[in-house]
Amino acid sequence: MRASSKTLFGAVAILAVWALLCAAVEAAPRVTRNVTPMEGGGFLVKIRVTAVGDNVYGLRLVDPLASIRNVYAPKGWCMVTDGEELIARTGSEPVKDGATLEFIIHADSDKIAYVWTAFDRMKQIGTPGSL
Repeated sequence: MRASSKTLFGAVAILAVWALLCAAVEAAPRVTRNVTPMEGGGFLVKIRVTAVGDNVYGLRLVDPLASIRNVYAPKGWCMVTDGEELIARTGSEPVKDGATLEFIIHADSDKIAYVWTAFDRMKQIGTPGSL
């Protein structure tokens, strides 16, 4: 094997390992839901976010049915909604790697089809998912 071939092979191997490490670090969090009917109508939706790799500083939910009526932010978080889109952010209380945080939503429908996106301090983490 020639020296230039060995160098090329080594460079490709280093890039492959680096790509795998970057993918592991920027893994999307696990997001789950639980829907419970409430007295008087409506539904209580609990969204649980478990950080994997990166800390989670932001969450965006899009509800194609526009059924979100009210939101309750965990301590240290701010949440706003227009019914169709929900944005949650923190500057000081992120969901840390391996930890789970629960977001509470009141909705008009139990047909939950939210598309979620998670964010670190400045950029999106992983790829969006759906519930």
